[in-house]
Amino acid sequence: MDASITGPGLPVEIGRIDKELGKLWESADGTKTRASLINLVIYTEDPGSLEENTNLIAAIAGKHACRAILILADPGASGSGASAWISAHCRFSGKGENQICSEQITFRLDGGAAAALPNIVFSHLDSDLPLCLWWRAPFREPLDSELWSWIDRLIFDSSSWAEPLGQFALVKRIDQLAESHAILCDLNWARLHSWRVSLANLFDHPAALAILGRIDSLCITSAPAFRTTAFLLAGWLAAQLRWKLLPDEHCFECADRRRIAFNSAESAGEGISLVELCCADACFHLAREAGFFRATLRAPGVPESEFTLPASPEDVTDTLLGELGRGGRHPLYAKSLEAMLPLMRFRRDSF
Repeated sequence: MDASITGPGLPVEIGRIDKELGKLWESADGTKTRASLINLVIYTEDPGSLEENTNLIAAIAGKHACRAILILADPGASGSGASAWISAHCRFSGKGENQICSEQITFRLDGGAAAALPNIVFSHLDSDLPLCLWWRAPFREPLDSELWSWIDRLIFDSSSWAEPLGQFALVKRIDQLAESHAILCDLNWARLHSWRVSLANLFDHPAALAILGRIDSLCITSAPAFRTTAFLLAGWLAAQLRWKLLPDEHCFECADRRRIAFNSAESAGEGISLVELCCADACFHLAREAGFFRATLRAPGVPESEFTLPASPEDVTDTLLGELGRGGRHPLYAKSLEAMLPLMRFRRDSF
């Protein structure tokens, strides 16, 4: 068994996958041990993503042992066909020669074969371990209730959606089909963890916290592709501070009827680059730079200052590993999403 295999791996007949995996381990001469904590299924419709996804699985398996099932589907293909490959990702354990290995099964499903997705997934899971499905494609009707009812953790990335409103509606329906036992993991939300922690830290000083009740403007600057991310962060702020959106007036309203103007600006770069919370005599800036946040505070009773805060990596591997290791639900996500969705119902240039 060669841990350096690249691409999909060794071709096998679908009906012989388990037997061929067994042979793979029989030839390991006792130096390699199969390990698995979860079933990780990655579904994609991008034909150029096989190598990328295989590399992601290798990086994840190095820290989180799993049975990985990578599915490349082309539902619109004129012909119908299914192919499979097997491979393994191994890492040394300690200083000895023994290696801990995770299996990967790769499928290509074309045309009508793509409809067999539930059978493919269910028949190749590793015992009763949790099933984490990373859906790297748009959700579409009709939704297969059998598939979604099996999912323990549904992973997706709302920043990649061209039509977020429709996709969020389908995610809500999937949650209902799963009878709400599946944990929804939006990588777009996970990327905001450092932003949320750092914004909260800005108001640790009692004088700064008092000013938070007088904020009358919010501006979030993001790259064009991360507009949904900016809206999700605005939704979190609105949910936490109990602001209500007044879309016709391009602002939020707080409990005391005070208005908070909201502006979503765009700038070249990756992700969110700047958040500004201001009022007449105070302003709080939080800017993301390489690997850290630069915070600037100007407020009465608070010494004008500039300082840095840590920022966690936003690459997909670290974000996904964080989600797989976290295990719990995201109660604030649902509240932030409800506050954010009205923003998405208006023209792109409304805010």
